[in-house]
Amino acid sequence: MRFLNGIFPAKCVICENLFVFEDQNLFCNLCLSTVKKEKIYYCNSCGDKVENCQKCLKKRVFDRIEIFKSNDRYITEILYYMKIKGFKNLSRTISQKIEEDITGFVKKKKIDLITYIPLDRKTYRKRTFNHLEEILREIFPSYIIDSVVEKTRETRLQMELNREERLKNLKGAFNLKKDIKGKKILIFDDIMTTGSTMFEMYKTIKKGNPERIYGYVIAR
Repeated sequence: MRFLNGIFPAKCVICENLFVFEDQNLFCNLCLSTVKKEKIYYCNSCGDKVENCQKCLKKRVFDRIEIFKSNDRYITEILYYMKIKGFKNLSRTISQKIEEDITGFVKKKKIDLITYIPLDRKTYRKRTFNHLEEILREIFPSYIIDSVVEKTRETRLQMELNREERLKNLKGAFNLKKDIKGKKILIFDDIMTTGSTMFEMYKTIKKGNPERIYGYVIAR
């Protein structure tokens, strides 16, 4: 197969260079190499792009949010092709990039359960999978991953909306469906822009009286 791929190489959708592919034929190794852990400055309670967040000095939100890297065209394209275009096999590509970092975070914080942003029923039927769940299942055993929150109504894609619209779009859209009392919960998401999705998930999870609520985001 690799021999044939060498004869008929793929064209990278980002840089348009030809490359010999193995697991996926969309992104070359050079572009993938840009997806790596970065030290970025943000509030580790709410995720805002400030180090000394004044509102979180008064009242913390998450016990801690960990962010893998800053958002750029490379990670945006990879997630777009998996999430919107339906290239499920990219879950392995993404998981390999974040595995060491997220597993270290889970061990350090002694996480009991990892959950993720749910899809409404119509969107799930259309996509046939939740990209966040697929990424997690490439990294962790199934017993630590659980969809404890359901999305009760359709909403517009957050990427299509401005800050004010994003805040309204998801308000009241989530419902807690499982017992999480006393557990240390990690909420997983791909890209944080305004933080509205993570905050709505936080508020929903908080109702279940967990011991701790953490967040992990691939890009900010």
